[in-house]
Amino acid sequence: MQENKIRISIMCVVALTVFLIVQPVVFGADTGTVTAVSPKKGKSALSIIATVDKPKITIGDKITYTVVIAHDRKIKATLPDIADTLQQFELKDYEVIKPKRKRGKLVHEFRYLITTFTTGEFKISSFTVNWVNRDGEKKESKSGEISIFVESVKASETDKDDIRDIKATVGISRSWLFYSLWFGIPVLILIGFSVYYFTRKAKESGFFTGKEPKKPADELAYERLEKLKGLELIEKGDVKQHYIILSEIIRKYMESRYSITVLDMTTYELYRQLRIIGADKKHTGVIKDFLDECDMVKFAKYIPEEKILNENFQQAKTIVDITKSGLSREEPAQGAINAKQVKQ
Repeated sequence: MQENKIRISIMCVVALTVFLIVQPVVFGADTGTVTAVSPKKGKSALSIIATVDKPKITIGDKITYTVVIAHDRKIKATLPDIADTLQQFELKDYEVIKPKRKRGKLVHEFRYLITTFTTGEFKISSFTVNWVNRDGEKKESKSGEISIFVESVKASETDKDDIRDIKATVGISRSWLFYSLWFGIPVLILIGFSVYYFTRKAKESGFFTGKEPKKPADELAYERLEKLKGLELIEKGDVKQHYIILSEIIRKYMESRYSITVLDMTTYELYRQLRIIGADKKHTGVIKDFLDECDMVKFAKYIPEEKILNENFQQAKTIVDITKSGLSREEPAQGAINAKQVKQ
């Protein structure tokens, strides 16, 4: 009688243990690990165990999918691309564990971090591992499928059902310093430009006094060149001002020599005007090259070498030398009138 009671107690304990193990799978569990083991047909030389750490998640939660493949070291196994079975999920990360030897078997382990943003039931598909046994026979083992349930995020007590309107813009307070800089900087720039402009004009007007006696254009140009040389602007480091005056000397000479207005023309416009009135092509080429060199110094902050400085000054004299004879005073003036008519 006592023995029967012991047997019944043992059977109850065993039944309760089996129930606790099977219950999560049969009745469904919100948390815990789900395992899919490859079907066994006798004692296999290769086994597959696939597990997920959570069978049920909410949208965006991450799942760790682990696959362990163990086989005898003397068989040849071809491992598949397991990631192909996860196409219903978004793969966030993965890890391939270095193969280990355990109890005469070679163990491969793969871990995948997956998620999805769609609700419903999803399946991690099974995959097949092909292998060849010791006798050269081709075999295959197949993993089991795993179901994953994805549900939407449940509303909480702190959630708001109303949608609030956009708040009005907030003004930014500005100090007196902001307005001082806002209006002061443009004024300072304007003042600086005015000082530079009028200072430059003062220097030029100080050179071209307009009180020179009436002389032929070539003689007046030679005198002005000597006067510029006497200012020693290059020695004082004012190369730009030297080229400004040097350029104006030749332009004023062109204006008087050919009876045309050239001071407000660009170098190209002056070159074109000289070609229109019939000036010698060789002369116009020399004049254009000289004025281009002056423009480089005046506007591009180009500083020529000392040798070039002397050559440019000598070139100005050469321009006067080669153009002071040839056309008469009356012919250029008539040419200038024709040029203005063509330009219009």
